Amino acid sequence: MELDPHTLQQILHRIRQQMRCPQCGKHVPVDFSSVRVVGDHAMLLQLKCDMCNAYIVLHASLQGIEKISAPGYEKDATANVSSSLQFSEKEITMLEEALDQSGGSFEKLFQQYGTVKEEGKTDIA
Repeated sequence: MELDPHTLQQILHRIRQQMRCPQCGKHVPVDFSSVRVVGDHAMLLQLKCDMCNAYIVLHASLQGIEKISAPGYEKDATANVSSSLQFSEKEITMLEEALDQSGGSFEKLFQQYGTVKEEGKTDIA
């Protein structure tokens, strides 16, 4: 199962709220580095209690994960929501074609499509 970062953060937040050390009863820190294995229906976490130094292996079921998963992107929404750059599919296709024509080199691409202001500098970069 593939989890987007938002969904994984939600899962870890719920585990963090409920997780207590079975040895001393104190809250156990849970973060991204605790996740060891993610399967289709479960995930394994390796935790360590800061108070008593007990190691804990937690098997967390992913049953009902669909309810907290972030919705997928629409086909036309090709832009990353956290980015200020928004490109249409046509613009991305044009960029890919231009990169193919320049042999995959951005430097050649900028030389071809940008106007040279100073030696080695273009108005694009």
